[in-house]
Amino acid sequence: MRINTYYFPALLAALFLLPASVQSQRTQRFKAGIIAGLTASQIDGDVSAGYHKVGWQAGLRGIARLKTKQEASIEILYTQRGCRNEPKTIPFYSTTLDYIEIPVQWHYADWLVDEGDDADNFYRVQLNLGVTYGRLMGYKDKYDDGYGIAEALPDLNENSFCFLAGVTFYATKHLGITARWHRAVNRLYSPKDSGGFANSLNEHFLAFQAMYVF
Repeated sequence: MRINTYYFPALLAALFLLPASVQSQRTQRFKAGIIAGLTASQIDGDVSAGYHKVGWQAGLRGIARLKTKQEASIEILYTQRGCRNEPKTIPFYSTTLDYIEIPVQWHYADWLVDEGDDADNFYRVQLNLGVTYGRLMGYKDKYDDGYGIAEALPDLNENSFCFLAGVTFYATKHLGITARWHRAVNRLYSPKDSGGFANSLNEHFLAFQAMYVF
């Protein structure tokens, strides 16, 4: 297993989120939230189809209100991606990829819920579009038997760039549920760069999040 630690992205996100949390109590132009959820991943090129690899996701979000229905946000997330065999199909393999991610998004809201006080009003549905940068921090091959993408693991691309699209449903002003789709625009692995594994690898994954906004 390989582990790398890079603190600079985390520091940048923390510097963004802390002022946002303070400002939220005064103007509501800036807000902050806590995120926790699950991912369902697959990797094109691993000779298996379907979003079978389940992982965890957790982190923080800083939010800036742009207009009445529009917001921008930045997050810092710990995210598990990876791949595994289709259920009840051999050979068995399961690879977990650990990422630190920084998604940047634009949000458009609709379906106003009028609580009678402007300070308590909120929009029920939100469209989310954006990009995310991910840094591969480590990996784990569960069975360590050489199947799946095991041969490619030492030569994986540590940098990941994804497009994302999703929708959030707010049950209350503070509690939202998000479903989000991500597609990498660069390869996780290319055989021309190392030659150890025959197929190119490209990631895509789903994220299902619960978020509490302060």
